[in-house]
Amino acid sequence: MTIYTLLKTEWAVRFLAAIIGFVLIAGNAHAAGWSCTAEKLKDYRYNGGKYAMIHISPYQSGGRYKVVKVSATDVTGKTKDGTSFACTKS
Repeated sequence: MTIYTLLKTEWAVRFLAAIIGFVLIAGNAHAAGWSCTAEKLKDYRYNGGKYAMIHISPYQSGGRYKVVKVSATDVTGKTKDGTSFACTKS
């Protein structure tokens, strides 16, 4: 392997890592100004769309649930087990 090939490969890996990092940061719904609440809430993702990702305890992962728009800054929904959640834009 030549030094040129190595540098080209290293540049591509760093470029890809930077892109992935940007997507992860930009995709963070907490930074979008929305906060969600629910009993036993472990994590959430909501960006103002038709669905929210809600993760409640004791489940190992979250689910994608449809929200109902209550106002321009508030939505509500229910998880599969019936747990109510609400998200508010600050």
